[in-house]
Amino acid sequence: MTPSDSRSDLVLRIGGWIMAVGLVFTLIAILPLVVPSLELPGAMWFLSMLTGVGLVVVCVGLAMGARGRRSR
Repeated sequence: MTPSDSRSDLVLRIGGWIMAVGLVFTLIAILPLVVPSLELPGAMWFLSMLTGVGLVVVCVGLAMGARGRRSR
């Protein structure tokens, strides 16, 4: 295993965790649609954007892995 492979795997794992956290915050943010009496701060909408950030990090990890495999 080359160092670039381990870095790309690490980036993929980090991106997956960021996306999972963002999905949890997204579920929390849409909870007031089901329970109208519930009021949440606007920060929940901001934190739900971590889903997209995690997706970008996963794509970067995939590109790093593909570039590392191509150069071998």
